[in-house]
Amino acid sequence: MQLARSYVRPRRMTADPPGGGPNPNLLGFRNTGGLFGKGVCWWHSRFTRNALYLACFQPELPRPGETEVRRILGNLMKAKAVTAIPGYSNLREFSLDHRAAIQRTLERRQLFEGLFLFAWVNGLSGSSRTGPCRMKALMDRIHTESAKGLVYAKLQTPGLDAHSIIVTGTERLPEGGYEVRYLDSNSAGENVLYYRVGYSHLTLETGMTGVPYVQRSGELCRIRKLVRRFSSEGVP
Repeated sequence: MQLARSYVRPRRMTADPPGGGPNPNLLGFRNTGGLFGKGVCWWHSRFTRNALYLACFQPELPRPGETEVRRILGNLMKAKAVTAIPGYSNLREFSLDHRAAIQRTLERRQLFEGLFLFAWVNGLSGSSRTGPCRMKALMDRIHTESAKGLVYAKLQTPGLDAHSIIVTGTERLPEGGYEVRYLDSNSAGENVLYYRVGYSHLTLETGMTGVPYVQRSGELCRIRKLVRRFSSEGVP
């Protein structure tokens, strides 16, 4: 099995296809289901980032059976290893065939982390509005982290809920601030927003507002180590 990507490749894979249409490198369905019907956005985002780095597709091989699909999904959800997906050319194709299994994986992970790791506490921390100086510091960190790879950011929204996005790239604006490209489990494809100095929050393409907090940098570091190890030793 050959790893068909470098550290910069996942960033390029998130861009919308030049000819239009759905991105074949992303999940073929949006955020849905979850506890109380409020979705699984945190886990949808994490699964997407993990797959962009760790999934390798082998369309020339027979498609996996149910047991093999469960193993693939477990590896990707937990970012355990570079993982081959036989019989498919891309993530969208695979996810459309196995949407129910992927959804179960996301919801089970949500339940496990909520009950045993107290993930719900994370949704209560942080403010949905903040001062301009604090906001600039948060955006500067996102820009710095973005140079290392795809950034998982929790978006603290008004009320008790929190959302998540994957920042795929940032560029400084001439007048200050950033152009931010991102993936949102509530919308299809890559989106763009603009942060300017003085803002107290971000507004997503969907209209959702909140303050972004970089999280799971350690998970990205571990993923990069898996990719580097596989690239040099051929060991998943």
